[in-house]
Amino acid sequence: MSRKIWRIKELNPGIKLLAEKYGISAFLAQILVNRNIKEEDFGSFLNPTSDNFHSPYLLGDIENAAERIKQAITKKEKVLVFGDYDVDGITSLAIFHEYSREFPGIFSFYIPHRVKEGYGLSKNIITKAKEEGVGLIIAFDCGTNAFEEITLARLFKIDIIVVDHHCPKGEPLNALAFINPKRKDSLYPFSDLSAAALSFKLLQVLTGLSCYDVLDLVALSLVCDVVTLSGENRALLSEGLKVIKETKRPAIKALCKVGSIRQENIDTFHIGYILGPRINASGRVAHADDALELFLAKDEAKACDFASKLGEYNVLRKDIEGQILREAEQRINDNVSGDYAIVVSGEGWHLGVLGIVASRLADKYCRPSFVISFDEGLGRGSARSYQSVHLLNILDKCADSLLMYGGHSKAAGMHISKEDLDGFKEKINSFLEENTRPQDFIPAVEIDAVLGFEDINMAFVEELQKLRPYGEGNPVPFFAAYNITKRSPLKKINSYHSVWLDNGRTTLEGIIYDSEVLEIATYADKLDIVFSLEKNRYHNSPRLIIRDCGLSK
Repeated sequence: MSRKIWRIKELNPGIKLLAEKYGISAFLAQILVNRNIKEEDFGSFLNPTSDNFHSPYLLGDIENAAERIKQAITKKEKVLVFGDYDVDGITSLAIFHEYSREFPGIFSFYIPHRVKEGYGLSKNIITKAKEEGVGLIIAFDCGTNAFEEITLARLFKIDIIVVDHHCPKGEPLNALAFINPKRKDSLYPFSDLSAAALSFKLLQVLTGLSCYDVLDLVALSLVCDVVTLSGENRALLSEGLKVIKETKRPAIKALCKVGSIRQENIDTFHIGYILGPRINASGRVAHADDALELFLAKDEAKACDFASKLGEYNVLRKDIEGQILREAEQRINDNVSGDYAIVVSGEGWHLGVLGIVASRLADKYCRPSFVISFDEGLGRGSARSYQSVHLLNILDKCADSLLMYGGHSKAAGMHISKEDLDGFKEKINSFLEENTRPQDFIPAVEIDAVLGFEDINMAFVEELQKLRPYGEGNPVPFFAAYNITKRSPLKKINSYHSVWLDNGRTTLEGIIYDSEVLEIATYADKLDIVFSLEKNRYHNSPRLIIRDCGLSK
């Protein structure tokens, strides 16, 4: 038995004909079907290029926005460029700066403080802009639902352009220009662009040029904002990775230097787990201005100073996160089997890391998790989902216990009074008890196909490389194999263990990193395994990365 549920995708009956039609293996065709890739999109998915980019002019209001920005330059108006404090917001501003730097004295940039000001446009910001004589505000990665703030801006005769990718709620936004492919009336062929990708599109319209040199910044945003890596995003990321490996941008060179990454080897893993956390760290524990200054740096020495600073912030972020995580776990009863959700709170917990702590708890306890920090009776919290549990549906049912909330299925935020905390927890657990199944809280592994060892060769491993870059909506392919025999004892090599495995016809090397998988594999002779494939470059042979295993029945 395995410690996780194995969800093996249903085999498509026409997969062999589909594979023959496109000249690929049946397994690769099955993976594409599993990713919900339409047959007519097989070619563009396997070979994404800039030819797959859509025209920026298909975005509603983008020409109006460009015209208004140029008008502000002509009239020498003050323009406030506003952005969010995460990677997507910061790269959006950095991309727009490529245009604005040609017009000194017109544009000023502003990122709110996460703890002191919170997310998005605020009435305070609008009022301050009026006092400073601003005539135009351009909001990146926020503003889609800032109805009251935009109404106030109009009252002050300040025009607002919103460049955002969040889901609109209800009524149309009363902004001068609203560039968002998720608009209900949008004619744009792809709705899941990041804000930085939209900033790139706006830059194209403003300059009349391809602007492909900023695709390195777009690539950062796509990975770090965890958008779906299909459709146009896949082409943008593929081209962006080419740019990022060769760019002379001081910020990228500095981030690689302090992160000990060879620039020419950067992939989505490095962006998501090494570069991204450093860029985000300043906005979590200090101010995101430092991250923006990194991307605006004109020489590598200055960029290295800012990159080192971000590295220090990241260390501090880990320390704060670790302390809160330890305190949170002390508050959680060891026996959580009776609870359907983790709800934990503390006084004065740092707001910048609550979402990360919630994510850690959700993964550890296999429950949706809510982490709340209280200050004088007012709580601000972050929530992370587990598997198919839809957070916003839960919060909708608990709305009368909350002062404010928002988010989506996987992540959310909320404000709550301390006196309502117990009732909130009770409502959440009651709702989940009635609307979930026991298997919803058991870890699951999504498996693309059952794969025989005899079907594994270097040609197939290299064919799988066409699926890169991996990410949200396009995970690394996992396969299953049954009744596998260990042909050697496990051998420790650096950070992993190696073992030779046999299915009765073919012998292959397996690699294990996970300590829990290692424990099972050590004492079993016959195994069922879940694995991904990689190339052993030294021997030029395929090898299996064992992701999960169980005792063969």
